[in-house]
Amino acid sequence: MKIGILGGTFDPIHYGHLWFAEYARERFKLDKVFFIPNKIPPHRETPLATSKQRYEMVLLATLSNPCFEVLPIELEREGISYMVDTIRDLSSCFSFDELYLLLGNDAFRDFLKWKEPYKIIEKASIIVGSRGIEDYSSDLKNFIKNFENKIFFLDFPYYPISAKEIRERVKRGLSIKYLVPESVEDYIIKNGIYL
Repeated sequence: MKIGILGGTFDPIHYGHLWFAEYARERFKLDKVFFIPNKIPPHRETPLATSKQRYEMVLLATLSNPCFEVLPIELEREGISYMVDTIRDLSSCFSFDELYLLLGNDAFRDFLKWKEPYKIIEKASIIVGSRGIEDYSSDLKNFIKNFENKIFFLDFPYYPISAKEIRERVKRGLSIKYLVPESVEDYIIKNGIYL
């Protein structure tokens, strides 16, 4: 079984996340993509929506795709959400032949600053949603060269939206239609998130 992991704050989840996950799933013939909302992100600001709200939004967004599954393992763990710990947990709970970590280009740029990046690459290959490696640091370029058989660059049609932009639009009373699934939009409005 080939599994993809897409972790993040998902504050909120949007079509960019979903499109990247689906495109990677098809291209790499992944059997499942696990969406893993984090509790306390180590490399980003504290989410505005609660852990429960973010988890529920991801559930709503992924409901229609049988190849997507939402795992609350980072939300249930105390402390900062580190991917290396999540991969260890997944390895003890699930049986899979291949594991792929799905990362946006911005997250991959900082990958060597993550907790135990070499342990992560030992356990999982990386799929980077990217259009090239021109602007990476020399250390990251060397890392890519050393692990070229485990790092894949997925040139996919970019969906130009960010969670930050969505939050700002909600705060300003602007539409987020076509940026997030309708069920997520309804949930945000009903719960007064990001106002």
